[in-house]
Amino acid sequence: MKLFPRYLPAALFLIAGPAVAQQTGLSGKVTDASGAVIAGASVNVKQVGASAFQTKSNREGVWILPSLPAGDYIVTVTAPGFSTMETKISMLVGQTPTVDSVLPASGGNTDVVVTAEAVAVDTTTSAVAGNVTPTEVQGTPINGRNYMSLATLVPGVKINAVTSDVPVGSASESGKFQITMDGLQVSQDTAGSSFGQPRFSQDAISQFQIITNRFDATLGRSAGVYVNAQSKSGTDMFHGGLFGFFRNSSLNAPDPVTKTVLPFSDQQYGGTLGGPILKQKLWFFGSYEGERKPDTATTQSPAANYANYTHAVNFKVNEYLGRADYQLNANNHILLRGDGFTYNNDYNGVSGNTDPSRAYQATRTSYGFVADWNSTPSTHLVNDVRAGYHHFGWQNLPYTSSIQITLPTVTVGGPYNYPQIFSQDTQQYRDDLFWLKGKHTIRAGGEYLYTKHGGFFQQNVRGASTCTVGSGFNFATAFPNGTLDPSTWNLTYISSQCTSNTFVQGFGNFTVNVPRSILGLWAQDDWKLLPHFTLNLGIRWDDDLGAFTGGPKLTNGLLVPGGNDNNNFSPRVGFAWDVMGDGKTSLRGGTGLYFADISANQIIDQQIFNGVSTIQASVSGTGGSVNLANPFNGGNPAANPGAYLQAVQPLAKDSKVPYALQASFGLQRQLPWNTLLTADFVHTRAYHDWIRLQGNYLVDPTNPQRNLNSTAALSASTAVSCGNGSVAVSTPTNYASAKQVCNQSFTTVNQFFTPPGSGSIFDALQVGMRHTSQRFTAALAYTWGRTKNSTEGPFYYPNKPFAYNIKDEWANGTDDQRHSLTVNGEYRFKYGLSLSSLYRFGSGQAYAVATGTSGPNGYSPSYNRTLGAGVTPVAPGTTPCSTASCLVVYAPLNHFHYDSGFGYYVMDRNSFRGRAYERLDARLQETFPIHERFKASVGVEVFNMMNHFNPAAYSLNANAATFGRPSSAQGSGYLEYAARQLQFLARFSF
Repeated sequence: MKLFPRYLPAALFLIAGPAVAQQTGLSGKVTDASGAVIAGASVNVKQVGASAFQTKSNREGVWILPSLPAGDYIVTVTAPGFSTMETKISMLVGQTPTVDSVLPASGGNTDVVVTAEAVAVDTTTSAVAGNVTPTEVQGTPINGRNYMSLATLVPGVKINAVTSDVPVGSASESGKFQITMDGLQVSQDTAGSSFGQPRFSQDAISQFQIITNRFDATLGRSAGVYVNAQSKSGTDMFHGGLFGFFRNSSLNAPDPVTKTVLPFSDQQYGGTLGGPILKQKLWFFGSYEGERKPDTATTQSPAANYANYTHAVNFKVNEYLGRADYQLNANNHILLRGDGFTYNNDYNGVSGNTDPSRAYQATRTSYGFVADWNSTPSTHLVNDVRAGYHHFGWQNLPYTSSIQITLPTVTVGGPYNYPQIFSQDTQQYRDDLFWLKGKHTIRAGGEYLYTKHGGFFQQNVRGASTCTVGSGFNFATAFPNGTLDPSTWNLTYISSQCTSNTFVQGFGNFTVNVPRSILGLWAQDDWKLLPHFTLNLGIRWDDDLGAFTGGPKLTNGLLVPGGNDNNNFSPRVGFAWDVMGDGKTSLRGGTGLYFADISANQIIDQQIFNGVSTIQASVSGTGGSVNLANPFNGGNPAANPGAYLQAVQPLAKDSKVPYALQASFGLQRQLPWNTLLTADFVHTRAYHDWIRLQGNYLVDPTNPQRNLNSTAALSASTAVSCGNGSVAVSTPTNYASAKQVCNQSFTTVNQFFTPPGSGSIFDALQVGMRHTSQRFTAALAYTWGRTKNSTEGPFYYPNKPFAYNIKDEWANGTDDQRHSLTVNGEYRFKYGLSLSSLYRFGSGQAYAVATGTSGPNGYSPSYNRTLGAGVTPVAPGTTPCSTASCLVVYAPLNHFHYDSGFGYYVMDRNSFRGRAYERLDARLQETFPIHERFKASVGVEVFNMMNHFNPAAYSLNANAATFGRPSSAQGSGYLEYAARQLQFLARFSF
């Protein structure tokens, strides 16, 4: 296996001296009053009400239990001739606090010294992470009760709303996050997060951690953020309860876009139960949560008869979780967990200016299990074996069964890429071995995932048209009975109005079958180089077998990957310095490489839309020459595919796994009054990110293999007939390497590339403060950040499709929000009254824009940012203005620039900045004791208390008079953007 030179120096360095684990665990050192180490001391670590773990100190007096569930513990240390010491400590997910014990001499064996450690600073790790504590999981008011929405409590999370169960923005999700539950991955990677992720009840989650920069080598397949979540477990006492959250539109403020109170109803209810099966031996926990949310979809479509359209929405969710913990003995512990999730939304995808014929029914199903065996064969070794299976599937079925017609200002008809029926089945096996050796805590391990992506993806089976029409187009004539009745569409009129028209229809076998075998190996060491200085070193290797070879071998001349990218070594180095030596200050930093996960979407597209197993037959024409009622003039593309041009979507031959360089430098400090301060500078630079290029246009003189066909240099004014009804696109004359491609087989070759110039840069200052006391807890998370990128993901189309070098695409990412602030807290008054709140501020995110016209790059109005040849943008009211020489735009003119090398006016990427976001949520709750162990709570929650206008979407077509106006403020996926809402809650617990 060849090793890239960029890895060699770091790899050799790390092999010479191994690194720190990102595990949850405890360690300590046992000494006497003089500071002399005590070897062989017995250490018993007892989780309050649950399992016990045992070990002994080594000859350096050091002990470690590196793989424990987060929670409250009592650490008991005993040694002959010394008093017993008990230390009470609370540990959060991902923390590895140190519990040092100084044993006083004893005259007998019954003396017990009890201490309490309020450990807040982890002085052994250099990772930049934030925890959502059990108190915050239960006490923070969350609109919609999606536990992942609590991610905004962590510094470094910039988004204002978690709408797809992912704590990063849409442009950052491509391979840049992972979600683990109880130590194994649960996130789906078939396609983007808009298709959903497994969901768990907020009452089933104990706590979780979000690592925003520099997780250690034990974690992989993410170039950005990692989420470590832990489910609740049973204890020696029965505990649980019932809950309900209820609201309707009578308590809501008017929607700021429609100026009306939208019909709304939501009921979330469920319960939990946990306790002993055999006390101090076997425990169980179970939870269920259901949601019923009758809702209303609202749209203001430009199409006829739908200026203000509403439709009822029925939304249902069920979430299940069951867990058992078994302690065979103090050295062996077993965990079993099962979970399930169902989701049904019978009317989805319609809001803002979307036409109602675009609606679809969405269902999701998720279920799986995890088994974990934690064993301590000796005081120097701990082994943790995990195995699991997880299924995630979804269906998106069109509400209107019709062709899709894309017009300059609106798209009508059932979505061209539906129906979608997808499934992902993953088996995962993992082993972690911990070895305590002197000053080294070494962790080595490996994992194997077998993932099967299956389903059915009938893209374009009903046909799809991209039609350019003039200002005289009459919607009432085109759709006399509205767009929801396709049988009445006037296809003859629509065809006659198309000055240019491209029609595509799919035929063939649309079955999805992509198997992947994913491997990971790592070595990690927490090296106490000095008593108060920890060096964190690690190296990881990942390989995704099937990531690039999941599609069939093509016979149509297209160059696709012939093998996998096997060189994914990622060295990581960091340090943590306990500056004062008292465990209250940690100076930390480091750097490393992190390889992304690969979404199967690109592989699936190559497998299905390849021109071999399926046919995407296409015809194009001008002046109404394409008859939408009979686009193939009676021909049968399925029987004679060679007679028709096709659109294909292969992977580029030299595709590779994207990766990121992450670096950080920061400080943790425990302040007086139980307050913790963190401040970190972080940097993430992603390389070889995904992008989409039109292979027909692409000419790369540095790599001729990318050129699909032999070409001839031509002038930009030359029109070339390809002899099959298509016309090749001319590239500018002042591109020295520009050539004109006349491809005889395909209309478009939308290839997925990972070029060197495609990537992103994120720089940020992340500041957090947390205060904890008996009555009052509070936290603050502030992020100043800047995001630049040259792609929004695998399906992003660059504005210049002619050149492999896409450096001109660099601009603000759509996730760019310079200032993000979250403040949350809870105050517990006397007599059971409590007040909790959450305040969120965002300075405004960047949004993608378009010209609203089809451009010379062949892209549709929804993607295009290039004006036509010789066309200049002008402000409204400009005279004289020939439609052939100018385009009236409502976006600011400084959003456009003339690219002399390109030869066209171009609209700047993501040049619109949304309004500042601001929201205050609060909960007032009263708890009544019923019996010694039983209590009841009632309360009221108010979301967006000050009723701040937070648009969820904007009209962003530059040639529309509505440019920049908010088009949506509320919808089933945008609860965090809604106008003021009230909710009542009731809870019974014991």
